[in-house]
Amino acid sequence: MFFPISNTHINPIYLAVVGFIIGILGGFFGVGGSFIAGPALRLMGVDWNYAVGTDLAHIVGKSIVAAKQHRALGNVDLKLGFFMAFGTIAGAECGAQLIQALKRAGNVNVVVSYVAIVVYFGIAVFMLWESRKTLRSGRGRSQSGLVKGAESKKDRSAFSPVTRNIQRLKIWPM
Repeated sequence: MFFPISNTHINPIYLAVVGFIIGILGGFFGVGGSFIAGPALRLMGVDWNYAVGTDLAHIVGKSIVAAKQHRALGNVDLKLGFFMAFGTIAGAECGAQLIQALKRAGNVNVVVSYVAIVVYFGIAVFMLWESRKTLRSGRGRSQSGLVKGAESKKDRSAFSPVTRNIQRLKIWPM
């Protein structure tokens, strides 16, 4: 299918599959789970400026659905989210202006690709450090062997036998 604004041809099935994976990760990690969207669009030939803008546009729908579900589970602190929104709005505007400046300079794809590599590497190092720290301290599991917080009365999925059995698996780095 042709997308005239970004001047690319992309298989809609590919987009639906990537969107599904991003939705799962977004529900699991928060909107940060969409770190796959930009590279996935870039892989299909979409320039970074369009990949970033498109990702931000699709985040709205995913965020509303995920936030509604997490609020029903009692996992949303509206006050915290409200204050974070101020920084997010300012940061998003600065990022958008920087992308436009890089686009005018003609090197948006190179610069954003290198920055993405550094950010993803930093995330990987942090996750490895955090996982090792948790494993060494013995924290993260309750006396029942379940992940701490999984026994929440608000979270009905915590009582599913399948969920309990999955949480009892001791797979590194979980």
